[in-house]
Amino acid sequence: QAYADARRAGLKTTAHAGEFGMPWTNVKTAVDLLRVDRIDHGYTVTAAPEPEAEDAAEFVARCAERGIVFTVVPTNSYYLRTLPKERWAIDHPIRRMPGLGLRIHPNTDDPTLHKVTPTGAWHMMVKDFGFGVDDLRGFMMNGLDGAWMDAGQRRQWRQDFGAAFDQLRAAHEV
Repeated sequence: QAYADARRAGLKTTAHAGEFGMPWTNVKTAVDLLRVDRIDHGYTVTAAPEPEAEDAAEFVARCAERGIVFTVVPTNSYYLRTLPKERWAIDHPIRRMPGLGLRIHPNTDDPTLHKVTPTGAWHMMVKDFGFGVDDLRGFMMNGLDGAWMDAGQRRQWRQDFGAAFDQLRAAHEV
């Protein structure tokens, strides 16, 4: 009811879902039942068990088509605790999400719990996950699209931030 009330009041909504090894269907519930605008985490949609894999793939395609933004935390503590250190960044679901068409935006969620700053999260996206400069530009735009701001402000910032990013990239290309 709280989500429905928020929507009626013109507010945007999000939910922490698909984190800490919970079923991928928690993300589906957040999107289909709660009708959230953004998902915080959502990692488990990339690894549904075999009997549910086809349903999960269809759901992921719907999320991609709708352009739902998933805020992701590179140092998500569940994966740091459960994946072997030498495999952590290779096997972390973040690595697969963009390839499935999901729009991600690196974030810190709870910097103290996840032991990462915003700058650190972005640095890890390159250093640990292997994303490139074009990916980072896309993640930046995803963050603007997933932010709850006036549409005019979003358009202006997309233009301004995109131009500044491109200018910095050109200045630092070798």
